[in-house]
Amino acid sequence: MIEPVHILNLIEADPVSLAALAISSVLEEQLQGVAVRSHPGKLDIYDVVSRDLVKSPGIALGWTQIRAMRQTAGHYCLPVEFAAYVVVEDLADRQRGRRFPRERVAHAIGTRLLAILNDPDLADWGLANIGLPESDPAPVFRPMFTATAYQKGTAYYAVTWTQELVGLGPDFLAGATPAFTVPDEERGPGLKFPDDAGIPPEIAAMIEEDRS
Repeated sequence: MIEPVHILNLIEADPVSLAALAISSVLEEQLQGVAVRSHPGKLDIYDVVSRDLVKSPGIALGWTQIRAMRQTAGHYCLPVEFAAYVVVEDLADRQRGRRFPRERVAHAIGTRLLAILNDPDLADWGLANIGLPESDPAPVFRPMFTATAYQKGTAYYAVTWTQELVGLGPDFLAGATPAFTVPDEERGPGLKFPDDAGIPPEIAAMIEEDRS
């Protein structure tokens, strides 16, 4: 059974926020000259830009959904769909007297993001509790802008992908390993723990149910 937890402890241990910070850090290091900012949840990208939350060329990193928990060996994991919104305008290279259209800037950033997600040495973001990006669905790079936004000089794209945060929650399979004994109707199934304190609550409930 889940134990009561104070809200401050929940905030400090929030795995999604910690993962987003780690992803932002890696992207900022790998994409030099591109501003990387995190944003909470799924926002309209036009609002993100109009409120000056990310400069062009830039990436606003967030997540769009967290699917139902999956049980794995006593722990649970959270499949999270992350989204990197790419904000671009025409880019001038004053040193060489060149100018790049926004589509080319977006394609350069988007394909680089896909390459990072395909690199197993980078795509774990330096975390031990996250799986590599899922192949089904595979990471996707798609345009998000409207004709109105494009006419104003800005284009928006998004790269979305799913990763599982693993090893979350208490492991009821951890702890003392019971010895196997001959089943006994009075004492329950053929498991013997060193002491009652070593019996996980979930196992204790099963033993009590068998006795009743």
